[in-house]
Amino acid sequence: MTLPNTRKEALEQLECFAPQTARQYALERNYDRGPSSRENVSLLSAAIQRRLISEKEVLQAVSHLHSLEASEKFSQEVLWRSYWKSWLELRSNIWHEYQQTIKAEKRRDFPRYAEALSGKTGIECFDYWRKELQETGYLHNHARMWFASIWIFTLALPWELGAHLFEEELCDFDSASNTLSWRWVAGLHTPGKHYIATAKNIYTFTEGRFFPDGILNENPSPVSHSPASIQLANERFVPFRPTPAKTGFILHSEDFSVETLDWGNFRPSTVAILDPKLILFPGERSNRVHQYNQMALKDTLARTSVFFSSPVELFSEGILFDRVQEWAQRHQLKEIVLMKPWQGYLKDHWETFETGGESLSVKRRYLRRDYDKELTGKARSGFFSFKSELKPLWLRLQAGNKKETVWEVLADSKPAHT
Repeated sequence: MTLPNTRKEALEQLECFAPQTARQYALERNYDRGPSSRENVSLLSAAIQRRLISEKEVLQAVSHLHSLEASEKFSQEVLWRSYWKSWLELRSNIWHEYQQTIKAEKRRDFPRYAEALSGKTGIECFDYWRKELQETGYLHNHARMWFASIWIFTLALPWELGAHLFEEELCDFDSASNTLSWRWVAGLHTPGKHYIATAKNIYTFTEGRFFPDGILNENPSPVSHSPASIQLANERFVPFRPTPAKTGFILHSEDFSVETLDWGNFRPSTVAILDPKLILFPGERSNRVHQYNQMALKDTLARTSVFFSSPVELFSEGILFDRVQEWAQRHQLKEIVLMKPWQGYLKDHWETFETGGESLSVKRRYLRRDYDKELTGKARSGFFSFKSELKPLWLRLQAGNKKETVWEVLADSKPAHT
């Protein structure tokens, strides 16, 4: 089992998997047959998370082979990523509360926490998945749901600590998808609905590899919660127009494929690529995650240098603000351009630059892809209403160009609440 960690590998993987994204995927996707048998899933999640390839590319590849009706299950899985991002973007308090809870819970002593981390709970399937996560940096989506449910309801551990474990060890970790998926399992996302791992379901979808009969808590109550308020971003979008001023472009790990965007006549004076390890994180990323990132960075550095024909630097050491400040001064930049970060550790850390960088007199301009611009702000409620965006999105993908329009984000001074 390998996760493609270059753009070329990801495109080849997409080409191989796209033919089976219709009925075969719908029938097979829930089966976890172990790390040596992953033919029923695309394994593209880590590449899509860093946008070595884009969601638009994935959906376009599928649309060339199948109808929306035939490939709806797979296409919805792609759309879920955007739903989670948009949902959390509208409810930043959920992300910040989660961060505060992690800090508090790390100081507490929970029964069975050490057993869960070491994979010595005595629950065979759980301990197996714990080892698989450590060794591969990946788990099948169904195994993630089972793992989270057992963590919360059988081991009686805080969901936040389980989500944080995934942050440290999943190669495809995404702040929104991970945090909100754990909340969904716990019953916090949809009131009264929580995901319960049962021995029968595990037996069925592991094809008999595991059967934890009589071991799991199969009748738990959901975690208590209070509704999340929506904080509207009040963003406005205008087509990105480059200026003659000296401009630096910052490339970060939420969007590593510059070649999938229509930049027009934009040619930055210099480009900086941020190594994810430069971003402040309250834990320790696994070696598997670091290894994946290094391969992705190496690939992105090579591709970006060719695409822009501009000096490209990799920021992998030091303090983010200091590196950006020195870089901007050295190149006498008048403005800095970057894809706008989503809720998560990158955005949190970047805000230190926003707070401390005023003295630089360097204008910051934030961009969104056309794909994101069309979906931003639309996750006001559940996925059922959000997925109504899939059909018009599908039609736009079929009619549109391969490259996406770049939009500049203009934010109003004060967010609105509802």
